[in-house]
Amino acid sequence: MIAQIAYVVALGASLVWFAMGFRYFSFKSEAAARVMVARSQRDSPIFETYAAGVRFLGGFNAAFALMSLVLLALAVSGSALFAEPAERAIVLFILAAAHFSQFYFNVPVLLNGERQGEAYWPVLSGPMLTIFVVDALEALFHVGAGLLQLAA
Repeated sequence: MIAQIAYVVALGASLVWFAMGFRYFSFKSEAAARVMVARSQRDSPIFETYAAGVRFLGGFNAAFALMSLVLLALAVSGSALFAEPAERAIVLFILAAAHFSQFYFNVPVLLNGERQGEAYWPVLSGPMLTIFVVDALEALFHVGAGLLQLAA
């Protein structure tokens, strides 16, 4: 019972978080680019290219949101698809990896002192802080929920 609840809650959390990422990176790509690109470089054509490229992150987030939605619908409908604990653990570990990657690749930027002149971005403020913290928590929660599946 606890494993089932953890699975559903983890999928719901991923659905919401990845949907938010889809909205931010796809429809607010210039705002996302402003976080990443130093103010002095925002008049450069590279800024517009970067803002357009950020939409790829929105696409990845949309795919993970859709996957979470489909798996959530299967779980609450009682479908036999992805009903086995080992199958659910695999799904949760993959989602944990997706979340962890968003945390992990900010760590070197943080350790290097965040924004340095024209390079890097602020990790411990603004939207990047939220992304950094929530993705770390989501990764931990998904690993825990995955382990609960294996123990079930």
